[in-house]
Amino acid sequence: MKTSIRIISALLVSLMLVTGLSGCGTSSEANLTYDQAVEKLNAFTKNTVTAKTVSHKPDSSWVGSDPANELPSIDKYPLSVKGNGEIDLEIFSSTEKSDVKADRWLDVMAKEFNMKNSSISGKSVSVSIRPITSGLALNYITTRAYIPDAYTPANELWGLMIESAGIPLEMVEKRLTGNTAGILMKKDAYTSFTEKYGQVTVPSVVEAVLNGDTVLGHTNPNVSSTGLNIFTQELLAFDPNNPFSDTAISKFRQFQELVPAPSPTTDEMAKVAAKGILDSMIMESQAYGAQPTLSDWVFTPCGVRHDSPMYALDNLSQEKKEALMMFVEFCKTSEAQKSASSFGFNKYDDYAGVENKYTGAELFAALKLWKENKDAGRPVISVFIVDRSGSMAGTKLNRVKQALINSIGYINEGNYIGLVSYSSTNDITIDLPLEKFTSKQQALFAGAVKDFNATGETATNSALVIALDMLLKASKDVPNSKLRVMILSDGQQNAGLKLNQVTGIVNGLGVPVYGIGFEADLNDLQTLADINEAYCINADTEDVVYKIRDLFIAEM
Repeated sequence: MKTSIRIISALLVSLMLVTGLSGCGTSSEANLTYDQAVEKLNAFTKNTVTAKTVSHKPDSSWVGSDPANELPSIDKYPLSVKGNGEIDLEIFSSTEKSDVKADRWLDVMAKEFNMKNSSISGKSVSVSIRPITSGLALNYITTRAYIPDAYTPANELWGLMIESAGIPLEMVEKRLTGNTAGILMKKDAYTSFTEKYGQVTVPSVVEAVLNGDTVLGHTNPNVSSTGLNIFTQELLAFDPNNPFSDTAISKFRQFQELVPAPSPTTDEMAKVAAKGILDSMIMESQAYGAQPTLSDWVFTPCGVRHDSPMYALDNLSQEKKEALMMFVEFCKTSEAQKSASSFGFNKYDDYAGVENKYTGAELFAALKLWKENKDAGRPVISVFIVDRSGSMAGTKLNRVKQALINSIGYINEGNYIGLVSYSSTNDITIDLPLEKFTSKQQALFAGAVKDFNATGETATNSALVIALDMLLKASKDVPNSKLRVMILSDGQQNAGLKLNQVTGIVNGLGVPVYGIGFEADLNDLQTLADINEAYCINADTEDVVYKIRDLFIAEM
């Protein structure tokens, strides 16, 4: 009798592993150990989910990326304020000062200025504001895909890079309004830190990270002014005499082993902090003041100041330059600065900031160093999962194919890349087995992507199981590797495994799952991404090429 009971119990355990059922419901499923996750994954691949390997002809005709063609139409980033003067200035503005809702400080200033009906030589003057992130603005301007009349980034580093790219620019105002980057620490962490290290500075925080005394969150320096500012100061902390030396690179790699992957935005980093993973992070003063959930954190200004310089671009005409100076003077009035203060600017004015020691060319070199060494010298093993269900047919799939092929050149040498595509449960294919991303693998990747056709249902979670199985097998032969999955899909799963049948596996294995939603409901992809501090982006036919390119720069 006892033998029969043992046999029945074993069968029930096996059934639970395959079906994703448990006596405690989905909560226990979300908390599998590593070994339990492996066991459940193996049960799925042996009994429930199957995939076939499909061969594709290599395609070596891909010619790499064209930065100008990667960018969507500038209309994708609409004006927050539209002027209608005979002389109208278009100004790119960093997003702490302007927003598509037209409710931030520079939006308010522009609307008030336009209502004044100012004129030059009898011509009416107005300004138009285009909110745009610093890294994106840099790309539009330096590729000449789109150049506005003027640009006010958060700090001067972006202006130096634009100038080094050969774009004529002139600083017409060094400080439009005051702000600074800095380091946030939880109050208890701040107390412990200052007792041991004294003042919070970039060098002292770098030392604490290397000693394992703090976990510091970053934003991506390719897109974030604070990220670029603090990262370049960290390089100087590694080697004050030469931030590009072997010593600096070696310490940077060691440092990267001890910090989480960078967040694409401050909001995403705040989500990571809310989970208790971070006890320190970088942020602007103004953004910190706007985050009520961070009241128990202490802000210390660090790095170069963020005083929103104003630049005239591309040999701006004298008439427009006069109009620009008229708007700058309006923004500098005491009433305008009082308004800026109400938006959280003009704090920490006693902080002088550190002197910038980089040229524009050196800042580009620093970003290249970051890209090549951000994974601490460890190989990255990634599987891309591409939805080719019926809803992806036509323009959607064609743009995804274009985006993937365009981004081949942004994958670091030494990484291992595999490719899975899927529609229905009986149509999951391994289109590229995991191998080092050599020129041969690049050609096979391009050939596989070009062969994709759309049909059938959407078995996303079943395809994820296949990808995770590929990662675990490949990682046995590539020690000390970092594992990642990237899912490109336009909709929620409607076939195959349910979401709650795979979340426990993802959690137990600790594999980050990045989501690229294509005009999609992001709920399921976001759930998978949140498990291991990854993130989701939502793309469409206009910007999918640029957004996948950005994701590859940051994570590949």
